[in-house]
Amino acid sequence: MEPRAWEGIKRLVKKLKVVYVATSNKQGIPHIAASEGISFLNGDRIGFRAWFCLKTVENLHENPRVSLALLDRKTQEGYQLLGEVERIEKGAILDGFIPGKEKEWPGYPQAEYQLSIRIEKISPLTSGPHSDEFLK
Repeated sequence: MEPRAWEGIKRLVKKLKVVYVATSNKQGIPHIAASEGISFLNGDRIGFRAWFCLKTVENLHENPRVSLALLDRKTQEGYQLLGEVERIEKGAILDGFIPGKEKEWPGYPQAEYQLSIRIEKISPLTSGPHSDEFLK
């Protein structure tokens, strides 16, 4: 792991809170989610504990490859992290949102998921001109 980039990523996560999570199914159809709840595990691994939408979880079961993105719009500092999900676990489970409302809210997550992701590559990310060269 490139130490300076890793420290920048930690700083941005703390500041921005939200990380964008891009997945795709086995046909390559992309899906993007925004999530909080990222944690830094040992070495080049990060974790998420979040109420991911069903499409994100379904995609990760079909294709464990993931791209994470952070971007501070004011400073234009950002990173893209490419990796692979090593573990998906269910955490908390809802017993319905509000009695009788489940049918009105089909497709909403009923479980909090915990993901363990091994980061393989990191590149800078900005909305302006930039290189796609990997730092790791």
